Amino acid sequence: MSRTEPAQRNSGTREVILETAERLFAERGFAATSVRDIVGDADTSAPSLYHFFGNKENLLIELIDDRHTAYCDDLEADLGLAKTPFEVCQRFVKFVLTNMTKRPTTAKFLLGIMFGPRQNVPKDIVDATLARSQEIIQVRLREVTGGVSESRIVFARMMLLGMVTPAILLFLTSGVQSFSPKLPGCIAHRVVDMMTDAHPICAWPNVEPVS
Repeated sequence: MSRTEPAQRNSGTREVILETAERLFAERGFAATSVRDIVGDADTSAPSLYHFFGNKENLLIELIDDRHTAYCDDLEADLGLAKTPFEVCQRFVKFVLTNMTKRPTTAKFLLGIMFGPRQNVPKDIVDATLARSQEIIQVRLREVTGGVSESRIVFARMMLLGMVTPAILLFLTSGVQSFSPKLPGCIAHRVVDMMTDAHPICAWPNVEPVS
């Protein structure tokens, strides 16, 4: 028997638990999914889950860290190709919509955490999850924009998220995955206008540059 077999088996069991938890959290929500549900669908045991993760909350934390890190890495790489504020906004909307189509389970899990009911998910986890993806947008907007105040960039970033939220909610509540190809451009045009028009903007709690 190969010495690597137990390690490979443990690794396989751990990943099956993660994938099962992701699917159940996406379908039912964190609060409505029990350890028994997870191990039953994963065809493993509660002691195995506790061995790898300690408890359901730690499992959630590791799952968010793994899936959201990959999501943000991909988002950062995609927005890095944008050369103008319009392209940043358009690429962001396309990125969100494409992920909902290509990776519906992961998208529903992550977007449910970020935009859905809190469902007993620890607030600091939700805040940290939202913070990185928003920081990526804000930093890239600043990098491709000249002569615009930080407060207006923050305002544009918040409006961008607000405009894509209806599509996210349709996806989360009704499973809608098909949207007009014009939507990214329509949203991008309106957000870019906000960065240069003469209309007033709201004062946000924090308008300092994101580090």
